[in-house]
Amino acid sequence: MTDLGHNLPDTLTPEGDWQHVFAYHPMNVEIERAEGVFIFDRDGNRYFDVSGGPMAVNLPHNHPRMKQAIVRQLESYNYTHPSLADPKRAEFCRMLAEITPGDLDFTYLVSGGSEAVETAIKVARQAQVALGNPAKYKVISHRDSYHGMTLATLGVSHNPSTQAVFEPMLPKWPSIRQYSDFDRPSGMSREEWGVQCAQALEFAIHYAGANSVSAFLATPHGCGADYACVPPKSYWEKIREICDHYEVLLIADEVVTGFGRTGKWFGMEHFGVQPDIMAMAKGISSCYVPFGAVSVSSRINAPFEQGTPFVHGYTFGGHPLGCAAGCELINVIRDEALIENCNRQSERVFSYRDELLSHPTVADVRGWGLMMVLELVADKETMTFFDRSVGAQTLFQSFALKHGLAMYSTLSGSSRHPGLSRGIPIWISPPISISGEEVEEMMRRLLAMLGEWEDTVLTNS
Repeated sequence: MTDLGHNLPDTLTPEGDWQHVFAYHPMNVEIERAEGVFIFDRDGNRYFDVSGGPMAVNLPHNHPRMKQAIVRQLESYNYTHPSLADPKRAEFCRMLAEITPGDLDFTYLVSGGSEAVETAIKVARQAQVALGNPAKYKVISHRDSYHGMTLATLGVSHNPSTQAVFEPMLPKWPSIRQYSDFDRPSGMSREEWGVQCAQALEFAIHYAGANSVSAFLATPHGCGADYACVPPKSYWEKIREICDHYEVLLIADEVVTGFGRTGKWFGMEHFGVQPDIMAMAKGISSCYVPFGAVSVSSRINAPFEQGTPFVHGYTFGGHPLGCAAGCELINVIRDEALIENCNRQSERVFSYRDELLSHPTVADVRGWGLMMVLELVADKETMTFFDRSVGAQTLFQSFALKHGLAMYSTLSGSSRHPGLSRGIPIWISPPISISGEEVEEMMRRLLAMLGEWEDTVLTNS
C-alpha cells in the first residue's frame, strides 16, 4: 500500500470528462481494478473495500468463477425475448428456492433493490385483491428507514430529507417507529421492549383502518439512526402475530441482509419468522451484474398460478447474465463455505468493539455477521453531530482513503434534525470472503484513521 501522505483526497473537481457527469461527486480517487477484498487506483494505491461497496459486495472482487459464468452465458445469448423461455431463469429460481426460508419458493426477477421493493408492494396489493380483500392497499413501514429511490420506495422509507423534496408526489401511508435500544426503558429486557415496540403496528393498523392495510414492510435490522440495530426475536414474532391477525402481508426487505451478510443466508432466519414476501438484491449477484428478486409464499403464489395475471414487468427483469451470476454466486458461497467464514470473521471484527467505543466520537458499535455499524457523534453526552461547517463526513472519507480504506459514505449527519440527537452510521461490511489476517489489518487501519480524523474534527468543532 502506497501511503497518500498528507495530501488528503477531496471530492473530484468536475473538469475534463467529469464535467459531463450529472450529479455524481465522488472522491478524487479513480479506480483501475479490484481483486479479492481490495480496490486499486490508477496510482497503484490499494484500498480495503471496507463496506463492500454499498453493503453489496459479498463475494471477492474479480472472482474467476463469477466471470466465467457470465462469459459462458454471454457466449450463448445476452438477452431473452419476452415470448421465449429462458432456462437459466428457471435454474436460478429453483436454486433460490433451495435457500429461501420456508415455502418462499416462487420468484419474480428484477434488476435491482428499488425495483425489488416496488415489485413486492405491487405483489402485496394484487395478492390482496386476488385473496378477496380489494380494499387493502396501504403499506405500513418504519420511519427513517430506507427501501429505495423510486417514488413508491421513497414514500415507504419515511425519511424527512427526501420527503421534503418529493412530498407532494409520495404515497401518504402510515409509519411506526423502529425498534431501538437507544431509548429502551431502564429495567426492561430487550424481549419485553421488543413486544412493546411491535405493538405500535397494531395501533397503526387500527387507525389506518384494518380493512385498508395491505402489508407491513421492514428490513430485518434497523435503518437510519438505528442502522444495524438487531431486534430481539420477540419483536418479529409479535409483528408476525399481528400481521396474521389482521390479514396484513409481511414483506421483508432483505436487499442488504441477504446472501450470507448476517451469518445466515437471510436475516429473517435469525428470528425463526417467515415473511409472506421477500425482496432481494445487492448480494444476490455481489454486484457483478445488476440483479434483484422477489420471492413469495405458496399462499401468495396460488392465485397467480391459477391464472390471475400479475400486472407488472421490466425490460431487464430476470436478465440472463443476472441469472447466470446468481446461480454461480449460490454455488460459490456453498463451495467456499463463505457463510461459515462470515461467522468466524464476525467474531474477529466484533472483538474490536470495546477498543472502538473508547474513541471519543464512537457512541455505539452494533450489528451482526459481517455488518458492523459505528455511530459517530461530536459529543457522547448530548449525542449531537458535528456542525456542517466542520465538513466531518468528507474529512472522514479523506482520512479513510489516506489509510487505504474505501468506505460507503453517508452525508446525513449534519442535516439531521437536532431533536433526533443521534450520530451517523459508518458501515463495516467487507466481502464475506475476507480472511482473518485481512480483518486484523483492516481494523488496525480503521483505528488509526479514526484517531487522526478525531484530532482534526474535534479541534475544529
